[in-house]
Amino acid sequence: MADKKARAGEFFQEQIRKFTRVELVFYGSVVLTALVLAVSVIFLQTKLLQIQQDMTVINSQINEKQTQLNDAKQEVNELGREKRLSELASSQGMTQQNGNLRKATASSSSE
Repeated sequence: MADKKARAGEFFQEQIRKFTRVELVFYGSVVLTALVLAVSVIFLQTKLLQIQQDMTVINSQINEKQTQLNDAKQEVNELGREKRLSELASSQGMTQQNGNLRKATASSSSE
């Protein structure tokens, strides 16, 4: 069994010796190119996963801010209800005059 392995090793050494320098350079460059491509693919996949994770974090922050904005809009609507304003005015001794009532709305102008 060891004799077969030794023969196989000698066979490969003879085959390598039969290659010319140009062939060795060619095959060496092919192997080197394959290694560089493999490392590049692994690097790019790692970078892609990192970017996806960053996007997930940013999207969760956006959703949190959107929820806060919706809560604030709901609070503005609740604080501006006519019934609440009437109760607040009557608790302060004021009377309601329907001609002077106006509804306040939040402006969404972008400057």
